[in-house]
Amino acid sequence: MRILLAGMSTMLNSVITAVLENKPQISVAGIVGEHDDLAAAIRAAGADAVVVQAAEPGASAHYRALLSSFPALKVIAIASDGKGGFLHEMRPWSLPLVELSAESLLAALSEGSPPRPSA
Repeated sequence: MRILLAGMSTMLNSVITAVLENKPQISVAGIVGEHDDLAAAIRAAGADAVVVQAAEPGASAHYRALLSSFPALKVIAIASDGKGGFLHEMRPWSLPLVELSAESLLAALSEGSPPRPSA
């Protein structure tokens, strides 16, 4: 797995690199700054995952365009204080429409969750 470190402080880059350096299946493919073209860096590095430092690591909307461009990519957003973070991925999701009806179709289209059939 090729990891790209992006927009992180020098100290956090060092910590993450030290954690990953003894893992034979993982390599740090590159380090980019906060204002560098992240999509171009992902392509150039052939990255499977990106680790970023973010003020709002749980704000998945910040990563939507990136994940749309690279659907297999994992984005690990680490909080600015380095104490926590979030994993963001694009994943297929399916929900069966057990009893297809006009009501369940409209509910699935508008709410994303059709009503459950009554027992």
